[in-house]
Amino acid sequence: MSLSKKKIYIFGCTMWDIVGKPLEPISKGKDCSGIINERPGGVAFNIALGLSKILNKRSFELSLVSAIGNNEKTSVIRTALEENNIKTKYLLIKGNQNDQYLSIETENGEIFGSINSSSTFLSSQSDIIEQFDEICLAHKNENSNAIFIFDGNCTREFLDYVKKEATENIFTKYFIPANFLKLADFKNDAKYFKGFNLFINLKEANILLDLKKLTNATDASIAIFEKIRTENSLTIVTDGPNIACGVSNEEIAKVQPEVIRGSSSRLGAGDAFFAYFLSYKELNPSASLKKSLDTANRKIQNYLKAND
Repeated sequence: MSLSKKKIYIFGCTMWDIVGKPLEPISKGKDCSGIINERPGGVAFNIALGLSKILNKRSFELSLVSAIGNNEKTSVIRTALEENNIKTKYLLIKGNQNDQYLSIETENGEIFGSINSSSTFLSSQSDIIEQFDEICLAHKNENSNAIFIFDGNCTREFLDYVKKEATENIFTKYFIPANFLKLADFKNDAKYFKGFNLFINLKEANILLDLKKLTNATDASIAIFEKIRTENSLTIVTDGPNIACGVSNEEIAKVQPEVIRGSSSRLGAGDAFFAYFLSYKELNPSASLKKSLDTANRKIQNYLKAND
């Protein structure tokens, strides 16, 4: 490994997204005219792609740690990664099926309903742990720091292992569930994520706290932070169009999300927000939490326009 580059490893699903966007109101039992798009996706893939758009390859090295099948989609996925300077050394090719995400949107771009099939990644957890071990050992031997990002498809068994092996003095760990159902194993167990930086929404925060009464991101982010606080910990809780609140040992920062205009797809917007946030934070280490959130907030409108 070259010590001149900051290493970022993104662990999680690489999906094949199938997204339907109607051109008229959806009605049960009736065919609806619209547009169907297919593309590589998944939280881990989206974050890796977002980071690659901003972080200079001379200073940062991105690696996606994931699993895909060997089929006609494989070359499309690998090409997208390689063209964006995302390393595929830890991309496992297993079986012949890709994990898939099927989503139907409303006319204004919000998600109407979705189905997530992640069996390829989930059946590869022992292989992913081996990859994780190899990465950890290399950084420990070189005494070099790295960033680990885990999406919500990572199993509790895997995260148990991560907690034991990836010490905070070498590895900065982020967890992004991206779906409140992914947190079923962690209900009322926010302390489990001590040593992680959390990037979650209000509904997910309430699950971790086993509460339903927290109605704003500020209270939720403070409550979560108090349970996971370490020397370098960070909690960010988003609440759709209302507010995003971040808490660190230095500050409590709030930003008002930009108003979403038009009918652009919201799919991947949360992943892009995190990628913008982390990119700015890494490129500007002395920047305040408020500045990092503000920058990510401003860039989301351009992301949504590009997907319109």
